[in-house]
Amino acid sequence: MRFLSFPVAAALLLAGCVAFVATAYGEYRSLGELTRLENLRAHALGTQVLISRLNHLLVDLETGQRGFLITGDASFLEPYDHGMRELDPRYTELKVALQTSGDPQEAAFARLDRLIADRRVQLAQNVDSRWKLGEAAIRNVQAWVAGKQLMDEIRGELDRLDSLQQQRIDGIETEVAQQQAQTARLAQVLPLVGGALVAAALAALWLERERRDEAERALRDSHAQLESMVDQRTQALREALDRIQSFAAELDRSVETERRRLAREVHDHLGQLGTASKMLVISLTRKMAPVKEPMLEEMLGIADDVIGAARRIASSLRPPLLDDFGFAAAVQHYAQGLERQAGLTVMLDLASDDDLTPEQHNQLFRLLQEAATNVLRHANAQELVIESHLDDGFYCLRIQDDGVGPGHVRADASGLRNMRERAVLAGGEMSFGPAPGQGTRVEVRVPLKAAEAPVAAAAAGAPAIEKEEGWDEVSDR
Repeated sequence: MRFLSFPVAAALLLAGCVAFVATAYGEYRSLGELTRLENLRAHALGTQVLISRLNHLLVDLETGQRGFLITGDASFLEPYDHGMRELDPRYTELKVALQTSGDPQEAAFARLDRLIADRRVQLAQNVDSRWKLGEAAIRNVQAWVAGKQLMDEIRGELDRLDSLQQQRIDGIETEVAQQQAQTARLAQVLPLVGGALVAAALAALWLERERRDEAERALRDSHAQLESMVDQRTQALREALDRIQSFAAELDRSVETERRRLAREVHDHLGQLGTASKMLVISLTRKMAPVKEPMLEEMLGIADDVIGAARRIASSLRPPLLDDFGFAAAVQHYAQGLERQAGLTVMLDLASDDDLTPEQHNQLFRLLQEAATNVLRHANAQELVIESHLDDGFYCLRIQDDGVGPGHVRADASGLRNMRERAVLAGGEMSFGPAPGQGTRVEVRVPLKAAEAPVAAAAAGAPAIEKEEGWDEVSDR
């Protein structure tokens, strides 16, 4: 089974495109995942910042109340007052941030709520004690120790929250590193696979092109061989056709030669016998004068009939005018016979036929005879037009009647076939069809000075029927 490269190449190209699309989609997904992780990391860092700010606020509270307690200077209460104002908003913001991240730390915030509330109460009490007791408030060691314990617990909770956020950040960075590594591998492997598939597809296409080129070369070679065979067969057919045409021409010349011989035999024997019989009857009539013998008159009529029959038979076999005076003279004589015998009106208008060969004279006359016979048999015509003219090196003959028309005539009818064959033997062509108006029209077109040397030579070498002595004399008597 032949390996089809084109479907394989198409499949490889499709797979390569899929690989590149998968690469793009994978990188898109990886970018989305990295963006998500980066957002989580940024949120965790922001939470750490909030924890740090909360620590700083608690430090400001401690520092402010401690400075005020030690010095009694009210200016140290500014950080204290600022811490008191900002502590609740920052603490609430931290809670919201942890809830948004999905780690609300409710237990830790419950402890922080309690610890911060207690520490704020302690700080407020320390400041009030300083305002009321003065420097004596500094000696309240128990308050210092309790405050320090609360701050340590608060810092511990905040440090634990900060540690959790740091762990979260470290986990996110690990995921980012893994995602980046996966994306790098995807960006390396899939393009390589896609490139390999595309290269394989190009190789398959190149292989398919080579096969097609080879097939085209084989087809051209086969076409050339076929053309050569066709040319050889055409040449052989042409040669066979030439042989057939040559044979047909030779056969037609043989028929015409036989017609000449028969016409000569009829003229020489029947005509001379009729003439001799008529001369004998005339001699007997003169000798028996003034006695009239009816049988002699009857014998004289029979002799005239024999002479007329011999003349008609010889003329139908081979008109003497065709050999002596050419096509036009023979057609005129033939037309007179048609008018006399068939009562058909014949109109002639013939051009000069000096440039036609004897073979063309003969073929055109036989074609005309065949056409006229068809008119007499089938056309039921009253008028027959025979005309010719010269047209750019061609002799054009037209035979047209006013009869019933061709009707449904078979293209292979013997009469049409004979006329076409004679037109081809004359070196030309014939067309047959209805005449304008009504009737039938036959047109023949033959070249002047036909270059068929064998035909012309044979026609020129064939013996012609010469004007026999006594023919006109017998005809006139």
